[in-house]
Amino acid sequence: MTLEPTKKLFRDEAQAESIKCLGCGGPITLHSFGAVQRVICPHCGSALAPADSGALALLEAATRKHQDSVLPLHARGTLDGVEWEIIGICWRRCVVEGVAYPWQEFLLFNPYRGFRWLIHSNTDGHWTLGANLDGAPEILETRHQRVRFKKRRYKHFQGANAVVTYVEGEFTWEVHVGDRADANDFIDPPHGLSIEQSSGPDGAELNFTIQQHIDAKAVWKAFARPGKPPKTRGVGALQPNPWRRHRAQIWLSFLVFLFLHAFLSKRLEDSRKPHTVIEEKNLAFDESISRELTIGREGERTAIEFHFSPDPLDNTWAYAEVMLINIATEQAVAFGVEASYYHGMDDGEYWSEGHGRGAVTIGGFEGGKYLLQIQTQRDTTSLGGGPFFIGATRHPTSYGIELVEDVYLTRYSGLALLVIFGVPMFGGLMGWIFERRRWRNSDYAPGGG
Repeated sequence: MTLEPTKKLFRDEAQAESIKCLGCGGPITLHSFGAVQRVICPHCGSALAPADSGALALLEAATRKHQDSVLPLHARGTLDGVEWEIIGICWRRCVVEGVAYPWQEFLLFNPYRGFRWLIHSNTDGHWTLGANLDGAPEILETRHQRVRFKKRRYKHFQGANAVVTYVEGEFTWEVHVGDRADANDFIDPPHGLSIEQSSGPDGAELNFTIQQHIDAKAVWKAFARPGKPPKTRGVGALQPNPWRRHRAQIWLSFLVFLFLHAFLSKRLEDSRKPHTVIEEKNLAFDESISRELTIGREGERTAIEFHFSPDPLDNTWAYAEVMLINIATEQAVAFGVEASYYHGMDDGEYWSEGHGRGAVTIGGFEGGKYLLQIQTQRDTTSLGGGPFFIGATRHPTSYGIELVEDVYLTRYSGLALLVIFGVPMFGGLMGWIFERRRWRNSDYAPGGG
């Protein structure tokens, strides 16, 4: 059995016959015969037209200095599994408020896939890959200019007058230095759509290009270029928003961690066994008390909660100064507990604040024998039946106390919950900042006039 040789995508350059430029005599090799309408000599810039015989006809002789592009003419690279060759290079620029913004366009050719555009922005170093649109987009009547193509909606980003400043290689249309076109870019990152209108021999011409963002490192690797690609700066018009691209994963992680938080918090709360160390009621309010008690186990730490309940408490406040003195070390822990309750009418509406009971929670409390001392204070003024308060003031005549050990501290659970909720909030904020940076380069810059 005879094996057929592997079919090559491109003809071998060593077997290709060079054609001389009629302007400078430099060698020119054609790579895409059928569709080429214009050949620009890379040596002198003369414009030539290919004939059916493969010869070249001189259209316009020119002399200009060769410019080195970020990728060289006839370089080959593989993008998405397809091998492409750069057969034409076109430099263009637009001027906005007196500032020039140049970019380089590389015409890619594959004999089976046709033509593509690889576009490099000199301003920020970002890359996009484009192809001719197989149809026309639908113009949508919205407050912000939008177009729709194949169920994807693109938002207007910027418009400018693009001017050709340098060309070399082969092109499928007539191109000259100085050619102008009104270009409008619409985006739906990482995709974009460009509409260009130019004047041709048959009147106005419209060209539609569909684009997508491509990473600079991927371009450099595809064309096997040495070193590193030109550094990117800022946010590209079609650069994907990493925070929005991973938004689904962020919210899924949020829900998972929220469930785990609720489950573990419940388990931890159930594992605690709160124990009332002391509970007394109907203590005379003006009487100070002193009690010995044991809190937790000596050498271990626990969490305690102290409750102070004065009675009655109506449109007034009461306060207890509590001191726990460790009998063994004579170290004291002091804290205050306030309780208040007010209510009344304001512009015909009833209001109230406070609930008549005060509480203080202390974590990391060292266990052992303690002396509990309490001194109380209360409001001695009388609010009476003023216009904002309902009923007369009733000062407390007695109070109750309760000291509970080994309580569950919700503050740590709350901190964990704050972190969990903070993740999607942080992601949303960073995504918003990313978009602000993108649109800073548009016709709709935030804060612009």
